[in-house]
Amino acid sequence: MSAVLSKTLKDKGMDRIFTEVKHSESLGLSSPEQLRLYHLLIRDSKFYRDDVETWLYRNISRYVFSRARLEQFRQDDDLDAAIERALQTMHENGAADEKGKGNELGEMMIYAFLEGKLKAYKLMSRVELTTDLAQYKSVAESIHMLTDVDDKGSPYNQMVFGTSNIVGDLKEAIDNAFDAIMRIKNHTSREIQMVEKTAFDRLCDPDEIDYLKKILIPEPNSGSSYDTAYGLFLGYTMGIDMAKHPGEKYEDLVNAKMVHDIKIRAPYIAKKIADNGLGMHSFYVYVLPFEDAEKDKLGIMDNVMKGAIVL
Repeated sequence: MSAVLSKTLKDKGMDRIFTEVKHSESLGLSSPEQLRLYHLLIRDSKFYRDDVETWLYRNISRYVFSRARLEQFRQDDDLDAAIERALQTMHENGAADEKGKGNELGEMMIYAFLEGKLKAYKLMSRVELTTDLAQYKSVAESIHMLTDVDDKGSPYNQMVFGTSNIVGDLKEAIDNAFDAIMRIKNHTSREIQMVEKTAFDRLCDPDEIDYLKKILIPEPNSGSSYDTAYGLFLGYTMGIDMAKHPGEKYEDLVNAKMVHDIKIRAPYIAKKIADNGLGMHSFYVYVLPFEDAEKDKLGIMDNVMKGAIVL
């Protein structure tokens, strides 16, 4: 069942840029869940970054601006300026890789994966939460609305709060992400209040506004019309030394190591969920390795924000 909200992400080419790695692990939740692994295109035993940098650049205005603001660009016949204005906004917020400002790679990736892979469409990105909605002091990195059906065919709605962490060690990334999730959980009432007060002004289509009102402001005595859920984007350093594997195909090594890593860490994520009393929520987890997580996340966002990309 597709959501009535329109997507904002230009997701063409996403499946070519991010190769999914199949595995058999799960989080064992009673609610809907995803635990999905991806890696970038591999060339010459390296992750190829040019495509993802170009794709992020082309999506920058969709990430930074609301649907209403983008529609205003269209009405003004000024879409060509949207990317430039979006980059200007990000530069005014801070430097590339500055966490909490919308300029860090994970903050953009959680938006992209929740829209592109989960089909949970954006309500607010970290940039919007930092600029237009700064007075609400939101602790989420991205807020999305998901409309879907469960395995019994019953429809459901979820407000999905996104967070991310990109660091060398996957376990550390998980720990950091769950610290952020607990801050979101402790702030949920204020986050929801913010969405209820501001979300309608960020849409431009009457049908979308009506759809969201029915979810956020249900009829009296009809009960809650949505649950809260969490999305995580986790990045880490792959840690494969090709000098120790002469003659072997790098992509095969990457796939095998990713499957091995998630076999170890999936139970750890499930334990974090249980230990923090979060078992009633859905979790949607997306994992992506890098050659050097700290260096690459800075390099990618620096190129995107400078416009130093291959078109």
